[in-house]
Formats: sequence, C-alpha cells, structure tokens
Amino acid sequence: MTTGSESLGNIDAARIRACLDKMLATDIFSQAERQRRLLSYLVSETLDGRGGRLKGYSIAMAVFDRGADFDPSTEPIVRVEAARLRSKLREYYERAGRDDPLRIEIPKGSYAVQIGASKLENTRETPSREDKPSIAVLPFANLGDDPSQAYFADGIAEDLTTDLSKLSGLVVISRHSSFLYRRSSKPAGEIAKELGVRYLLEGSVRRADARVRIGANLIDTATGAQIWAERYDRELSDIFAVQDDVSRRIVSSLKVKLVEAESGRLGHDGAVSAEAHDQLLRGLERLWKYERSSVEESLQFFNEAIRIDPHYAPAHAYLARALMFLWILSYAAEDMRDLAFGHAQQAVALDEEFPMGRAVLGWIHLWRREGDEALGAGRHAVALDPNNADARLFLSMTLSGLGRGQEGMECIRSAIRLNPHPSALHLLALGANYFILGQFEDAAEAFRQGIALRPGFTPNHQLLAQSLMRLGRRQEALDAWRKCLSVSKDRPNLNFTMAEPWRSEYQADLETLQKLDRG
Repeated sequence: MTTGSESLGNIDAARIRACLDKMLATDIFSQAERQRRLLSYLVSETLDGRGGRLKGYSIAMAVFDRGADFDPSTEPIVRVEAARLRSKLREYYERAGRDDPLRIEIPKGSYAVQIGASKLENTRETPSREDKPSIAVLPFANLGDDPSQAYFADGIAEDLTTDLSKLSGLVVISRHSSFLYRRSSKPAGEIAKELGVRYLLEGSVRRADARVRIGANLIDTATGAQIWAERYDRELSDIFAVQDDVSRRIVSSLKVKLVEAESGRLGHDGAVSAEAHDQLLRGLERLWKYERSSVEESLQFFNEAIRIDPHYAPAHAYLARALMFLWILSYAAEDMRDLAFGHAQQAVALDEEFPMGRAVLGWIHLWRREGDEALGAGRHAVALDPNNADARLFLSMTLSGLGRGQEGMECIRSAIRLNPHPSALHLLALGANYFILGQFEDAAEAFRQGIALRPGFTPNHQLLAQSLMRLGRRQEALDAWRKCLSVSKDRPNLNFTMAEPWRSEYQADLETLQKLDRG
C-alpha cells in the first residue's frame, strides 16, 4: 500500500480518482454525506502530498465546518466519522468494489489514506505509461497526381492514429503534434526526440480512380532500423481492411499486450460506408484549420456523410464539435449549441464505444453547465481511449470548471504529454487550472503562450486579463481586456465556470474590468 507521505509511484492519480468517483456513486455512499465528504478530502490531500500531515483539527474545519475554537479532545466528530467511514469502506469492498483494481483504506489510529493495487490488479502486468512502446504516426505523403487528394492521405494517417490510441499498452502522440512534421527535413531520430517517442510510422498513398496504393514502414529511432514495412495495392473499397492490417502488424511488431476489451475495438466495422467516410475525411481536413470559414465549410461535408449514412457515429460527433466551435466563438446563433448537443447524443447512441462521441458530449455538457454529466462523459471517453489528448483536454476543462484544479492539472499535463506541441486550447486549459489553484503568474504565462500561438482565440485574452487583475496589475489587465473586446466583438464573456466560489469571483472580475473600461 502507498501512504500519503510517499510517492504514488506508478499509480496514476486519474485512476485513483476514477475509482473514488465510482465508489461514491454507489448506494453504500450515496446517502452518507459526511462519509462522502470526508473520504473525498482525505484522498485529495493524499494526492496533493499532504496525507502525512492530516490532523483531526484541520479535518474538522475543512470537512465538518467547525470554527477555529474547535477542540478535538472534547468533540469526537472526526474520530466518529472516520470509524464510520472505515466501516463503509469494508462494506464497499465486500460488495460493489470487490473487483476494483485499486483499494483505498484508512488504517486505525491514522487519517493518512493508503492506496494500493488490489490482489486482482497485482496479478496483471501493468507497466507505467513510459514503460510502454511509444509511437507517432507521421502524415502520409500524397504521391498521386492530384494534390487535392492530400486530404485522403491525411485521413489514412489520422485513422491509424485513432485506432492505435485506443490501446492502453501504447503511448500514441496526437495528430496535432505529429502533423506539424509534414514537410520537415529533420532526421527521424530528432523528430522522435521532440515528440518523446521511440517509434515512427511513415507512409505514402497513391489514389487513382477506384484503386489505392499504400506503403507503410515502422522505424525504431533508437537503432535506426526499419522493423516492419509493407505495400498494399487494393481496391478503394478495401481501405479499412488495409488500415486494420497495418494496426495489427504494429501491435505484433511492438509486442503490445491487448486486454480483452481492446481486442474487440481494434478494427473497423464492416458496415461503415466508404463514401460516408470519404466525406468525413474531407470535413476533418477543413475542421482542423480552426478558422471560421474552414469550419463552416466542414459542416457541409459532415452533413453529407450523415445523409449518406445516418448511422455513422463519427460524422455526428465531428459535426457536433464543429458546431460548438462556431457557437463558442460567437459565430453562431444560440440554438446551434442545442443542435450540437443533439448530434453528440446521437453519436453516443449509435456507438457507445466511440471515444470522440463521449468526449464531445462531455464538452457540450460543460458549456451547458451540467457538471456531473460533463464529468461522467469525460471520464468515459478517457477510459475508452487513454491516448486521446482531446478527451483529456475536455475533461481537464470540466475539472477546472468544477473548481478541481489539482486533478484538472494532472489531466492537462497528461494531454500535453500526448500533444507535445500544444494548441491554444490546451494552453487555455493549462492556464485555467493554474488560475483555479491561485497560481496567477503561471496562469498568465500560459495564456500569453496561447495568444502567441493563436492571437484571434478569445478565451486566452479574457483569462489573461482576469489573471492580471488578481495580481493587482490593473493597467495591464485593462489593456488585455480591451484586446479581448477587439477580438471577440459581441460576446467576450466565455464563462464555463460552474463551482462556487470561483463562479462568483469570475463574474466579479468581469464586472470590475467592464467598469475600468468605461473609465
């Protein structure tokens, strides 16, 4: 068992919190408010490295609303509730939690939580993230005569990234970072070092009429050796079979261990329409530009994919994401958020195991200020796709919106590990968690980096102004606020904060900035 005064080692804090959330949702804890609050506090303090300093006096004030005059020697509330909590934990692990991978315990005579792997978990081989093979799929070269077919080559690489990222036995770098090396002349070893991986998958695509030729090779950058290569010359209708074969060859070459659920996820459903998928790829090529005009163009392709195949979950999910992008940045009417919500719900209904559907649904719940629903969908998405940097990004934003800055920080840092060249949105999430934690200098720096990457992205301007306000630098804050107004035009308030007291403080910052702006 790991105590609060020790490092958690290879136990991922996100896994611990997921186990805690599952536990608190059971009927054993649902009506036990005091034990729920106490357990949540003790686990949080442990994860923050303060478990060894837990005392009855501080617990009484933090959990049970006692004042500074509280005397633990005359009022035994903490000892009583801790005993009840131990009883609840025993009941939980005898019933609902008997198969949980982790166990949370509170030994008698101490408030320091012990967290460790269950006997079941200890029988499994579960290496830490960085003990796993790490890989990046670089953009495939378009060797055809038609440059407009570049979207198709990109789609092959993107699909392979998506397929591999669902495997918990791999570390897979996101498309966003990998595709920055499209025209790079850097040697493979240097690219791998910058991305933090050992293996690179390179390839090429030549599409002509109804046929496609695909070449792929897997490189071990530690040795420079090509450890697998293949060329496929197939009918276009066989494209999914080719991608599935490449994924399986990589899994075999790297000796990736698949858990039972992952074996079923590796591969495409034979019912997918190649024509609908082609429209999806065309839409994604425009969506990833993240400009108003290109995102608006993506809508027609996603809608066309849905027209061709109304049951195609990815088309619904990415249509929802595109609609939300436009809504958040004030380019769309209010009812567009509701339209996005409907498509995200449809994506999940059509394919419960499609990670992006869950991630986008959680993202929309966040902007609807539905915290519990956003958290549940976000956690589900990460569980389905542990390498999905966007799922972790959206979950991090939800956690900061709920005032859970420490957990949100862990989540965004893991997202940036998977996306080592972070986007302006990743930097917004990083800054938002610093902001919630009261680290306003660090928050301001993250927002400045986001602005440097994407000057037209409003949220970083707004939260930079608010960070500077908290630092007492009113003139700098006013300058940042006026820049925010010039960028955002008619809707600068991008409030997704749901938890108190942060929500009230957030609104107070905006009111102060508005007063300063009016002179």
